[in-house]
Amino acid sequence: MNAPKLAARELCTGCGACVSACARLSMETDDEGFLYPSVGDGCTGCSRCSHVCPILTPRPFHPAPETVLAAWLTQNEARLGSSSGGFFRVLVRYTLERGGMVFGATFGKEFRLAHRGAETERDCEAFYGSKYLQSGTGLSFREAGEALDAGRWVLYSGTPCQIAGLYSYLGGDRETLITCEVVCNGVPSPEVFARYLSHLENQYRAKAVSVRFKDKVKGWHDPCFTVAFDNGKRYSKPVCDTAFGHGFGATLFLRPACGTCPYARAERAADFTLADFWGLRPPLPEGAEKGVSLVLVNSEKAAGLELPPLYQSETRAYAEAAAGNARLSRPLKHNPRRGAFFEVYQAQPFHKALAFMFPLHKKVGRSMKKRLRSLLRR
Repeated sequence: MNAPKLAARELCTGCGACVSACARLSMETDDEGFLYPSVGDGCTGCSRCSHVCPILTPRPFHPAPETVLAAWLTQNEARLGSSSGGFFRVLVRYTLERGGMVFGATFGKEFRLAHRGAETERDCEAFYGSKYLQSGTGLSFREAGEALDAGRWVLYSGTPCQIAGLYSYLGGDRETLITCEVVCNGVPSPEVFARYLSHLENQYRAKAVSVRFKDKVKGWHDPCFTVAFDNGKRYSKPVCDTAFGHGFGATLFLRPACGTCPYARAERAADFTLADFWGLRPPLPEGAEKGVSLVLVNSEKAAGLELPPLYQSETRAYAEAAAGNARLSRPLKHNPRRGAFFEVYQAQPFHKALAFMFPLHKKVGRSMKKRLRSLLRR
């Protein structure tokens, strides 16, 4: 039996649609720390995995909207606890009020990021906040499909490639499905982050108990990477001042497919697209320093939802949003030193890979910081 056709390694996004469609496949971690499908014993050659691959069988995109929303929660505590303006919480409330399920990325054991479903506002708290890692979708596509088959509302949030994978797995849209994607700036290697977090734990002689990639302790425009440890200590620095942030912003350890991402474009995969509204022009909304969400309403279904009045919004031109979010028009470019980084990462002690990411004994210049902040904006 010939092996089934899967997306080429340099194009595979790791969305997991193929694994959800066939129990003969599993996701395996490669040397760089990324998940890829692997065909196990007993393959019958049915090609179901090929048919549900959104790279091999692309689905249509929603056209770019003419206008967008600058939106923010009216409840300040929830807004400050969100990475931007907190609009995702509005979609969560809408879904839960209808007895639905919400799927999002959350940290599990050893801070491994994975998608799971939730049915209460308390459980959905784990989904809030940006997480600059690739999440494993596991069997969440199947679980979402089962909930939809039972007539329930489902809100599924993720990267654009994950949303495309969900639609491909389901065979199209569903009446009670709401999808929400982030403006993605590429997904870093989970293994690189795991080793970086372990490095911090060794420095603080304690285990990490919480991680926030975009903490607003210094305001929305200068987000901090914050780790709390079980000995009561905290590590908190502006993202662009950390080694991990430097490597991420410099595109040193992103998934290979991110360099040719077909979803980094004006046309979108999901019902809603969310991001920080970077580049927001005056007049600024009241309390803009607390965070403002960029919201693209991409589908007729999304436009027709009667969302709960938890937020305020202003209509802005699409061009204003695109000017501050490069991934709305084109993919990123990999760092030419990416290969060299992974050679160091795989063959040398981690402190050497860390030094490669960010020479801590040197100060990062103002121009580099500005560039990193721009690259980190999602």
